[in-house]
Amino acid sequence: MEHSAFFLGSATAPLRSSRAGAAIVLSAIGALSLAMIAPGTAGKWVLVALAGLFLMAIVCKAIYATHVALFALIWVLVGFLPYFQLWPLYLLVPLAVYGAAVVLTPQLRRSVRWLHTGHFGPDVRPLVLATVIVSSAALVTWAALTKPDLQRHLALIPEMPLWIYPLAAMGFASINAAMEEIVFRGIMMEVLDSALGETYWSVGTQAVSFAALHYLAGFPSGALGFLMVLVYGVMLGMVRRRSKGLLAPWVAHMTADITIFSILAVILIRA
Repeated sequence: MEHSAFFLGSATAPLRSSRAGAAIVLSAIGALSLAMIAPGTAGKWVLVALAGLFLMAIVCKAIYATHVALFALIWVLVGFLPYFQLWPLYLLVPLAVYGAAVVLTPQLRRSVRWLHTGHFGPDVRPLVLATVIVSSAALVTWAALTKPDLQRHLALIPEMPLWIYPLAAMGFASINAAMEEIVFRGIMMEVLDSALGETYWSVGTQAVSFAALHYLAGFPSGALGFLMVLVYGVMLGMVRRRSKGLLAPWVAHMTADITIFSILAVILIRA
């Protein structure tokens, strides 16, 4: 049955995938995560593998495997185009292309169940608050103790009057958090729920892929950054699970991104 009103109510559980579909889902997410960690050495092989997985998903009529293989294939393919590697295009373009494919394909469109705000009730708010406090404190501590090279991040912030910084922080945080939540707590978590059930395995697997995205050039990055983002991804996944929608994890994620922007802004202002 088609959903007549996206972004209303709570997400419903996806239909369970067949064993073949589940295998394709896990393989596609594993391949995509590998491409995030080693894009140069693994990128072309991952692209070939994802094309094969996409065809297998269609042959097996595995709808959720088709979703994730298609999105992963588009994302890795766009990554070969240098212009689209900049923020926010590196995620915005794959999401736009994938979204168009979903809208134009009835079978894909009817199977989307994650596109809901969910609720922000008293059982959700403490979890969001804990996520905000832990993530913000961890980001400040990481930047202060490890003294990472942040030149790449600083270069993304153009010169602007001081009064513009709060507006820029809100703009960056809202867009970046929305894109990453759609990918990891939306698309990816739904297909994992179809493959593994609504379990901790689903939450943990999307968190590993989320951490892989930040390994090379995220904030935080590196092995320590991977572990930090892994824990953060699990917390966001639990917020998504408890709230049954994307609004609560988006709010929690946006707050962490505001913290990141604030750290970078302080460095620029002091320079």
